[in-house]
Amino acid sequence: MIMLRSKSGDQLSFYQTIRDIRGLWKCDKVVCKNRKRKNNNIERRNNNKRQMCAATNNTQYNFNNNDQQNKAETNSSGSNTHLDKDKCEKIKRFILIGVLAVLGIVGWHIYEYFYAGKGGGGDDGTFVEHEIIDLTQRLFADEVRTNNYPINVNFQGKTKSFARDDRAAEPLLQTDDALYTTDASSTIPLLRRLFDNYLLDVNAVEGTTAEQAQEELDFLRAVLKTSIMKHTMLFLQQRGLVAANHKAQIELLRSVWFTQYSRSRGRMGSSGFEHVFLAELRDETILGLHNWIYFHEQEAQGNLDYKGFIEKIQLDKNKYVLATRFTFYNHIKPYNTLFIGTSPEFELSVYTVCFLLHVEEPCPVQMGNTKFNINTNAWDWHGRKTLAAAYPSLEK
Repeated sequence: MIMLRSKSGDQLSFYQTIRDIRGLWKCDKVVCKNRKRKNNNIERRNNNKRQMCAATNNTQYNFNNNDQQNKAETNSSGSNTHLDKDKCEKIKRFILIGVLAVLGIVGWHIYEYFYAGKGGGGDDGTFVEHEIIDLTQRLFADEVRTNNYPINVNFQGKTKSFARDDRAAEPLLQTDDALYTTDASSTIPLLRRLFDNYLLDVNAVEGTTAEQAQEELDFLRAVLKTSIMKHTMLFLQQRGLVAANHKAQIELLRSVWFTQYSRSRGRMGSSGFEHVFLAELRDETILGLHNWIYFHEQEAQGNLDYKGFIEKIQLDKNKYVLATRFTFYNHIKPYNTLFIGTSPEFELSVYTVCFLLHVEEPCPVQMGNTKFNINTNAWDWHGRKTLAAAYPSLEK
């Protein structure tokens, strides 16, 4: 085994314990063997004395006296034998306990090496959580290599969720035209094409036209061509959550993100995609709005007013997790979280994995050297589980 190649302190202690156990076992056998030989000698002497007394026809008194002495010696021998047996049993129990303790120590070190050491550095958590952390580390490394967008993030003043003042006179995000005129493989232009397919009011009934359905399909096909989503689908495929064929993977994403359901009065006016990548209004409450591209577009149109940041974590150059306060169509959202500077395929991948493997519970992820959680919620629509919400969490 790998752990026994070099004699560390624990290994030397283990070998020494084995030698001590062998020594105790040999000692135990020698003690028991000597006691047995002594008892046999005493029994032989007693038999010889009985034979001598019977042969010489000695006096009854002497015979009785010798008999009493022999009985006393026999009783003493039996008592000693009983004590020796108890001692041997105690030694055996001690040896057994020692063996079990050593096996427990060895087993724990094997677990640390093969499971805790490789699965997440020994941190608490389930095996699934360690797998998600490992996947998100690899996805983020791929994201940093392939998607570096020309954006400028202007955080300005720090604020609180309960504040009412404006701590940011300027917009949060500034970009150049290259963000929207990148090569054909970019998923951002295809994402932006979907923004005008939805109505803000969740009470309004929505339908999907053939053209809109094709735009959704074009977006998902482009996402599946990216290396980030390919790695994600392989991960899900290895866990039996999706088949290897392209059609099954498209159908999985469509089911999770584009299934329409009702958030209000039974009216079909919502979906996971609309909630996360756009925004919804229910009376005077802002729902969703967890995508920075939509955030920037609404800022540019004058519909959204950034009021300052509550908390921020820098993941890499121009890539952040942000908690912010803003108004949207003059409605206040006191606390909202979103990624900044990440690609649509990256956000879809991370949210989909957490939804399928860790829904309704904090889903641990790691991006660069930073660990935090993703929260996802499910919506049970006529027995069909689909996505209700997904967003990064900065709660400690």
